[in-house]
Amino acid sequence: MERSNRKIKIAFMFLSIVIASIIGLGFYGYFKILNTNLIYQGVRVEKYDLSLMTKEEGLNYIKENHEKELKDRSMKLIYADKEYVYSLDELGLYSDYEKAINEAYSVGREGSIFKRIKDIIYVKKNGIVIPLDSNIDKNRINHIVDTISEEIDSDAKDAEFHFNNGNISITNEVVGRVVDKEKLSKAINDNIDRLDTIEIPVENILPKVTKSLLSRINGVIGEYSTSFKGSSQNRIENIRISATALKGKLLMPGESLSFNDTTGPRDKKFGYKEANVILNGEFTPDVGGGVCQTSTTLYNALLLADVTILERSPHSIPATYVKFGQDAAVAYGFLDLKFRNDFDFPIYIDSKMVGNQLYFYIYGDKRSKDYTVKIESEIIETIPANEELILDETLEPGSRILVQAGRKGYKVNTYKSIIKNGKTVSRELISKDFYRPKNFIYKVGKDVVETSNNLEDELNNRIDDIEMDGSNGQ
Repeated sequence: MERSNRKIKIAFMFLSIVIASIIGLGFYGYFKILNTNLIYQGVRVEKYDLSLMTKEEGLNYIKENHEKELKDRSMKLIYADKEYVYSLDELGLYSDYEKAINEAYSVGREGSIFKRIKDIIYVKKNGIVIPLDSNIDKNRINHIVDTISEEIDSDAKDAEFHFNNGNISITNEVVGRVVDKEKLSKAINDNIDRLDTIEIPVENILPKVTKSLLSRINGVIGEYSTSFKGSSQNRIENIRISATALKGKLLMPGESLSFNDTTGPRDKKFGYKEANVILNGEFTPDVGGGVCQTSTTLYNALLLADVTILERSPHSIPATYVKFGQDAAVAYGFLDLKFRNDFDFPIYIDSKMVGNQLYFYIYGDKRSKDYTVKIESEIIETIPANEELILDETLEPGSRILVQAGRKGYKVNTYKSIIKNGKTVSRELISKDFYRPKNFIYKVGKDVVETSNNLEDELNNRIDDIEMDGSNGQ
């Protein structure tokens, strides 16, 4: 009995020692494993093994190695003979190291003691990889894209037409280019992991005016001249200024031109002089007199070139330097001569003054314009001038004093004919003009005897004389 009790005591003591050992080992494991400040064994961030490192050690380790790798890895961008190489660091790639370290450190530290131990054992055996989140600095990418664009981008340059005394020379056009910044930025962003060589997306900018197009200007397709003989020096100077403003104008297909916009306001500060102009049917001194001869000469050259006329007005009285119905009056802000190039080739305007003649030439594709234009004016009606008599009792009986010289009026139709291979293929009415008549006005004394038939002939003869005097026309 006594021996049996001793055995029980010995067994109890042994069990107590075992339990105490287990408890001791448990406390030791808790303090040594569960209460450690080290990252548990088997934890990696990407390819970097952080086993048994402190957070600070792990942070420094992955940061140092990863950033070195960013500098060693690069992306190549190419265009033609240009090559750009940027490291990932230069591209602005950055990583969230703090987040990765916090996630690595949290492994085996969440949940109950038993869950933690289970996680620690699993990770030690199987390992775990924490992703390293990376982002790209958009501002850095935009700066790189802008830098590349500045080096590659170039403006398109139109071919240039040069005309010197009838000799034509044309420079080549230059194709421009522009980097598609949006596409390039996206390509860089999408290529961060692969690091493939990128072909920089570049778009060509085609110039509007090419040498092949300008080369279609190969000869005169319409020309006209008028005489300014007998004009004052001021009037001649106004013709010269306005004609020079139009000289060298190039109109591409579909483009329009305004005479007034091109020649500018008739103002002394622009060099225009005072000379006779037609105002309300009268010759009146004003700045810019003579400019209408420029517009009329150009108008007729345009008609013969078959250029589309958009706006044209006749004078109130016929001009003396051109046939009836073929004049083109202009007044800045009121009357204009406008036209448009409806050909599929450009046209070029040249002008010159030789002796007492003003010339306008319209250049274009003489080979494709395989017809000629004929302009004809037809007086539909001649309206005689009437006479008005004003009784003046202070005058001697039978006396007559001219107060206002009169003139005939006209209704005129103008036609344009297209002639091809010597035959008229079309004829169209292009204008209907009315030049108003003007009455003769006399002051007469008493007892004036009317001899209307003889007077009518006399009046018409005097009108003809006035209309033949070209020195006062605008």
